[in-house]
Amino acid sequence: MNKATLIKALTFAGALPFLIALLFTFLGYEFLNVTGEQWFLTYGILILSFMAGTLWGQVVNQTTKVKAIAITTNIITLLAWFAFLLADTAVILIVNALGFIALYLLESRLMTTVKRPSYYLRLRLQVTAIVAAAHVLMVVC
Repeated sequence: MNKATLIKALTFAGALPFLIALLFTFLGYEFLNVTGEQWFLTYGILILSFMAGTLWGQVVNQTTKVKAIAITTNIITLLAWFAFLLADTAVILIVNALGFIALYLLESRLMTTVKRPSYYLRLRLQVTAIVAAAHVLMVVC
């Protein structure tokens, strides 16, 4: 398996737990005594934080935009965490969905300063769309 195939497979695999948790919620199924909704919410915060951290890590050695990226990714992560602690489930889902979209937009702006493979931005858009759609479906579930 070449590097591009591996990256694409891992990226799409990262979206699978959202879809599985959505299915569990729809079916009213619990796994390890945890509802699909809880799996979805906690995995969402985990992945949002991971994505923010990887983005922050990509620019830490860059000379441009570092301060803005660091601040923005931290704000996105903290908003998701505070929403999880303080808000209603629908609000958490909306905040997280907007966080994933914001990270994609932020990363797409960096394409001129941080070298990435040619397929990467399209891949990120596809997976961000899947994850955001899963959040919308979870709101209506």
